Amino acid sequence: MSVIPVFDADLLRRYDRPGPRYTSYPTAPQFGGEFDEAALRESIRRSNADPIPRRLSLYLHIPYCFSPCFYCGCTRIITRDATK
Repeated sequence: MSVIPVFDADLLRRYDRPGPRYTSYPTAPQFGGEFDEAALRESIRRSNADPIPRRLSLYLHIPYCFSPCFYCGCTRIITRDATK
């Protein structure tokens, strides 16, 4: 028995358009001068208040790479020159 997928043409037309590239969450415009250390600590406190605590992830981007990562969409400089 095989199932033939049914697509909603109106729904496809509605979402068939370019959108912003997803690079981070929250997105970069969410951050600004008002997101200070106190706001960071409060965000961490709220996250840790979850009844099932989750590990905290931290991504640190250093834009000087020895070789390109093909999944990376960040601005970077590919170099082996450690003086840069």
